[in-house]
Amino acid sequence: MVRTYELSEGGMSVYASETLEIGTALLVEMALPGAPKPLRLRTMVKNRRGFRCGMEFVELPASERSEIVRYLAAAEGVVDILEI
Repeated sequence: MVRTYELSEGGMSVYASETLEIGTALLVEMALPGAPKPLRLRTMVKNRRGFRCGMEFVELPASERSEIVRYLAAAEGVVDILEI
């Protein structure tokens, strides 16, 4: 399990309980508040500092991107930590 630290249209930053190497491809499932179903997102670890990793979304479908944009617009100015 990881916790998201930051989320954007292009990727996210997470804290992981184990070391994730740069270049590692992962399938992430995440439930955003207000979304009709959990999102399944392909990601790749782009950078790492300790247990904090920057992950880029890979081939993000338009429907998933629009759910992320909707969530970010609704959550503007709100701090929320998601468990994925």
